[in-house]
Amino acid sequence: MIINKTRINKLETQFKDIDEGTNIIISVSDIDIFDNLNKIGFTENLDIGEQVLPAIGSGLGKYSTITKFNSEGSYIKRPDLGKETKYYQRQFKRNEWRGRGRTEEVVDIRTFSYERICREPIAPPSIELKIVEKEGRKIIIASEKFSYKKDDELLKHTINLFLELFKECEILHEDLSKLIDLKNLKRLNWEILPKGEMPWEKLKEHLKPVLEQTKKTKRTADENRIQYINDTYNPTTVFYGKAGFNGYVGFVFKEFTILESLIYGNAIYVFDKNWLEFSKLTKKEILDENLHMARIIHDNSWKNKVRMLFENNNLNQN
Repeated sequence: MIINKTRINKLETQFKDIDEGTNIIISVSDIDIFDNLNKIGFTENLDIGEQVLPAIGSGLGKYSTITKFNSEGSYIKRPDLGKETKYYQRQFKRNEWRGRGRTEEVVDIRTFSYERICREPIAPPSIELKIVEKEGRKIIIASEKFSYKKDDELLKHTINLFLELFKECEILHEDLSKLIDLKNLKRLNWEILPKGEMPWEKLKEHLKPVLEQTKKTKRTADENRIQYINDTYNPTTVFYGKAGFNGYVGFVFKEFTILESLIYGNAIYVFDKNWLEFSKLTKKEILDENLHMARIIHDNSWKNKVRMLFENNNLNQN
């Protein structure tokens, strides 16, 4: 069954002849007709085994609400919980007196706070897409399979995700798990940079795809944090997010992994995991407070908290 719509609101209208408990896989065939596969996050080769969280705004449709929710999640305002304090950093340019009639432009980084109504986060579904081979041709399927009437909310979201990305999707009732060779599985969400010490100017050049996505008013502050962690603590590996993980820069150390979020959440996440374990996490798992050992907000105390992490391997998570 093929669905050609902008969006569906009810599963029942599409699944009239499907029995409860039926296993369902969402897919698209004839992938050569789509010109947005690289924008989604796949490589030019479209190799079997590639898997990626779709980039926000990579659909063929006019809007990007589904890809955004899939990657970042959402929230519910909770006025009954009162207000919460949020922080953000901005850069300001000013002329500093150097004497003898000379001034020099310098950049200051300031931290601001504001109050807002408490928000309860809704975790992102984090549905990824992968390329498999079926009957001698490549197709794209969702990373999850679903049971009708049991996984309906996630199933409906996944169908709408495909409709936003491709303007169509196909409903399969077969088990494609045997077609997926885990040895060839290649998740494309992260780009690992060359190992070894990397001076800031060289690292900054590598991170251009990430930094250029941030607002100019906060870019210097973002660069300042990345440079501080890199130059002060010398990570064994540096990596950055691609596709739906865009906006993250990671540093691997012996005891933990630090993830700097430049766009979503504006915080530093610390994981008690090595690179191999971390790279398998979904976006939903990364944002799960039960998985990260600390979350450091971008306020005036962030450097001290990072330093404490290395000195004591113990961090106040407030």
